[in-house]
Amino acid sequence: MRSEAAATPAADIRAARRSYPATEDRAYFNTAAVGLASRQVADAYAAFVGEWAASGLDYVRGEAAGESARVSVARLLGTDPANVALIPSVSAAAGLVAAQLGAAAGGESVVIGAQEYSSNHFPWRQLAGRGYEVRQVPFRNGGLEPEAVAEHVDGGTRLVALSGVQSATGHRSDLSTISALARAVGALVFVDASQLLGALPVRDQLEHVDVLASADHKFLLHAGRGLGYCYLSPRVRDDFVPINAGWKAAEVPLQSFFGPTMNLSPTASRFDNSLSWIAAVGNEAALAAFDEYGAEAIYARNAELAALLRDTLADAGWPPVTLPPTNQSTIVAVPLGDRDGAKVVAELKERRVVCAVRDGNLRVAIHFYNHEDDVERLTRALGAIA
Repeated sequence: MRSEAAATPAADIRAARRSYPATEDRAYFNTAAVGLASRQVADAYAAFVGEWAASGLDYVRGEAAGESARVSVARLLGTDPANVALIPSVSAAAGLVAAQLGAAAGGESVVIGAQEYSSNHFPWRQLAGRGYEVRQVPFRNGGLEPEAVAEHVDGGTRLVALSGVQSATGHRSDLSTISALARAVGALVFVDASQLLGALPVRDQLEHVDVLASADHKFLLHAGRGLGYCYLSPRVRDDFVPINAGWKAAEVPLQSFFGPTMNLSPTASRFDNSLSWIAAVGNEAALAAFDEYGAEAIYARNAELAALLRDTLADAGWPPVTLPPTNQSTIVAVPLGDRDGAKVVAELKERRVVCAVRDGNLRVAIHFYNHEDDVERLTRALGAIA
């Protein structure tokens, strides 16, 4: 499954920032909201739009870009592209799974996080209308802890939904333990990986997941949005019904515009939605970074920088949320207490440091285009506004 590009020697990970123009004059710590555009993404867009303006949009090129992006994401996941569907959003993937559950029998439930990101919260809440008890697990230490999940899972539980990494706190979930709780009672495991995929290794956790969905605009580096990815395990891929099937879900999409026949794809592509072709071109270019620098090198650099960030913030008097090493991620959350979060973010921006506030925390998100001097710039800025 390795591409020709991936087989060549990887570029120097410390030189990655040169490919991201926004890093030249600011310390950017907001990848958890939107990733930065590389020069390659900008060039790909310019070429595609230029050709569109000059001679019409080449949608076949857009479709090919979508297939290339599917292969790249499958490689990050450590799975076959046949297990990856192209979707518009995490909530769309959750809606697909929710639609498979049908009406509840007596005593059936779904288990979700009480403070879960809305795309992985609202779709499951709708199941109350079909008779399911929607059990909301309170967060501990900024996320779902296995002990808390265990208190809500029983023989009637049909699904457990969680984030691989929590958006507001950076808490990384113990997927293997929570999955074991779910599978012991035959429940599905749904994971929102938007803050995980592209930032940290995933392939060693995939066996614990039935459905994993991710947006493209965060650590997968396509802030233009418009294309997402959904892994479906063999356990569910062949059983689920593609409720939104259209021409894109066919075995040969570009030959399947009309009835009366319906030959759906035998792979996860039967859950594909129609693509934004321009987003697909952007995704193809953005994901090339993982081949250029090497996914493992990116993960290692992210871990190195996140550890430095945690230590430096603590030394500077801005201690982050305390998490065990196994629950740490590339998102570092700093409780703001009585500080005005909007004012803190604005004053940091004046000093060309870009962060965000989420749920009472200053959220600082590391990615491989950051450097040690970004961390130093952040702490200097925080010291100036304290």
